Amino acid sequence: MSKKINPISNIQYPMFNFQGWMLALGVTVALGAAAAGAAEKTRHNLTLADCVGLALENNLDLRIEKIARDVAKKEVDAAQGGYDPNLSISAKRTHEETLGPADEDSERLEGESDVDSYGASVGGATGLGGLRYDVSARTGDSSGTSGGGNPFDSSSGSAGVTLTQPLLKGFKTDGTRYQVAIARQQSAEADVQLDAKIQDVLSQVETAWYALLQAHESILVQEDAVRLATQLYEDNRRKVQIGAISILDEKQAESQAAAARADWSSAKRTYAEAQNRLKTLLFADHRATRDLEISAIGELSSGPVAVDSAASGERALEKRPDLRQSRMALERQGIAVKYQRNQTLPSLDLVGGAGVAAGSEETQGDVYDRMESADEPYWTAGVTLSIPLGNRAAKARHAQSLANEEKMKLNLRQLEETALVEVDDAAAAVATGFERVQATKEARTYAEQALAAEQRKLENGKSTSFVVLQLQRDLTRARNDAIRALMDYNQQCSALALAEGAMLERLGVVFREE
Repeated sequence: MSKKINPISNIQYPMFNFQGWMLALGVTVALGAAAAGAAEKTRHNLTLADCVGLALENNLDLRIEKIARDVAKKEVDAAQGGYDPNLSISAKRTHEETLGPADEDSERLEGESDVDSYGASVGGATGLGGLRYDVSARTGDSSGTSGGGNPFDSSSGSAGVTLTQPLLKGFKTDGTRYQVAIARQQSAEADVQLDAKIQDVLSQVETAWYALLQAHESILVQEDAVRLATQLYEDNRRKVQIGAISILDEKQAESQAAAARADWSSAKRTYAEAQNRLKTLLFADHRATRDLEISAIGELSSGPVAVDSAASGERALEKRPDLRQSRMALERQGIAVKYQRNQTLPSLDLVGGAGVAAGSEETQGDVYDRMESADEPYWTAGVTLSIPLGNRAAKARHAQSLANEEKMKLNLRQLEETALVEVDDAAAAVATGFERVQATKEARTYAEQALAAEQRKLENGKSTSFVVLQLQRDLTRARNDAIRALMDYNQQCSALALAEGAMLERLGVVFREE
């Protein structure tokens, strides 16, 4: 079967001519507006595959969930921003005046100086075991007069790099790496949440499509019930006029005809409500589709479905989005446990640096030349140990993370048990649903045969209209029961697929591989 790419979530679904269909819809809306709402509703025949495609294209719940997934993906970029280097630039001038001794033979002003300093540094963190770096350069120029009014002018500068490597706290995991790992996990969970929402929406679409089919068939059944009751009423009315039967028979038939018309009106209301439920799932603008009537077409399954509860349960444990998301959340909590455990360790950092420095009593350019020639190198190396006394906050957070991890394990176990029970219930419903389809089909056939036989007896004067009216009601009920049983059976098959997490496979929707 040909497939069409859906841009909302990188999924494929059975081909449906959206362009031509939406063009027809646009024409319909335009004509409706021109006629000021007086135009007759336009009907479009839609199979279940067509409805699936429209829902994937337009459903607002899916659009919202897709945005939530995109936001989660952007959070990964935000977390990785912790590795972005930080550039710092500074410029400063300092003026100082020094007073001399306060005797009568000397000036109070001993000297003054002006210092111009400039600096730039680039620093940040890396993902290499928590390694941090700082690359800096500094230049300065001092000028002025010293005691006795002696002038001076000097320049200095340095450039170097400093590296700090954690050996305990921050070595296996630090704040930035933790945030990136959490963001990636949450982004993956958002994909699963979108999968879950797609399956839920498609299940709703399938249920609504069956409901629309059932509502339409119920209208046809009630129309036939009105026809049968009205025909019997007309026959009885003529017989009353010639005195063949009592007026009671006429009134009974008239009462049933009125009741059948009331049921017919109720069926039409149910049909209108089913239209709105399905259109809400398929479209994002009710005003644009108010004058559109959807006609559900397609074949329904009435054959037996092989059900294996054990195999279905295993599929559910593997494929259900809620279970997959719960497992991913447990993995995310495992990341938190490792981070909080690392935070309980003391800080032991290896610090090292190297660079060049220079000074000159002449010009700033001489400083740059001497730094370039690296005549005055320097290096540093050392270890910094920091031990938090007590460290109760970190230990408490670690204990909380362990408790939450255990809680999430139990929640996952509970979800798995609930899923297995849901699958068993859904499988049992499918088995009994097929039996009900067969039984109601037979009941409808027997009701049709019973009514036909009783009508022949009535025509021969060997029965009463009361019995015929009762059999008409029985036939109407049997027809509605057969329709409802068939719809329920298909919905039960859909519910089993949803319980297994296999709605996409059931409806032929696949994720596009990128």
